[in-house]
Amino acid sequence: MKGGQAKTTLAINFASRIAKARREVLLIDSDIQANITTTFQRDHFCNLANIILGKVSNFEFMQLAERLSFLPSGGQAMVEASSYLSHTQFKDDLLKNLLSTINHNIVIIDTAPSWNEISRNILMYVDFVIVPVVTDYLGYSGCDQIMSYIEDFKESKLGECKAEVLGIAVTRSQPRTRLARTITTGLKERWPDLIFKSMIEESVSIQEAPAFQKNIFDYKNGCTRGAGMYDQLCREIMRRIVKQRKSE
Repeated sequence: MKGGQAKTTLAINFASRIAKARREVLLIDSDIQANITTTFQRDHFCNLANIILGKVSNFEFMQLAERLSFLPSGGQAMVEASSYLSHTQFKDDLLKNLLSTINHNIVIIDTAPSWNEISRNILMYVDFVIVPVVTDYLGYSGCDQIMSYIEDFKESKLGECKAEVLGIAVTRSQPRTRLARTITTGLKERWPDLIFKSMIEESVSIQEAPAFQKNIFDYKNGCTRGAGMYDQLCREIMRRIVKQRKSE
């Protein structure tokens, strides 16, 4: 529900880390701002907007790296796609139906900082949601909002939406400031079972990597503090997914 929470950075780095673990992964950009497309300067007619609008029948994914495929959003065309979704009879289920033929076992979707038809369709498709949050007041407020929206949406779907909030990831923390420590404490008290222990602190390398069209693990050969922090967070995320799967 708020920009600047490092959603795109987390999506790129998590997908890249999985690919480096020798697992096939598809990264989808669903944001009108198309930040992943901008980062890697890769675009294609086969994008999410055109898939929703019925302009694409066969999926053609781009390769960002070995084992890492990419589907761009379509940028401004996502406005038309969102409008189409609001009028179609399938409503919240169209995206789930369209993506049902994807063969990748792992699909990561970078979402827009808004609650709309696209967001609801994504919730009907995914298994898990990760909520990134920055340790400031607006970040905390946005986290509170999206958690409530997800809960209300799931209740309205009467069990049809299977998505679970896997966890809340602190992505841009400044632990030396009193505000960051206060917000972090508040997050832990409000959602003690959801906060990931591995937190991402502000880092120059994390800010620089996109400028060189790289994920944090390829930037400077992964020999940065930022790469170390993201490696720990990605490992914790995967462990939690495995644990959730075993408990099902």
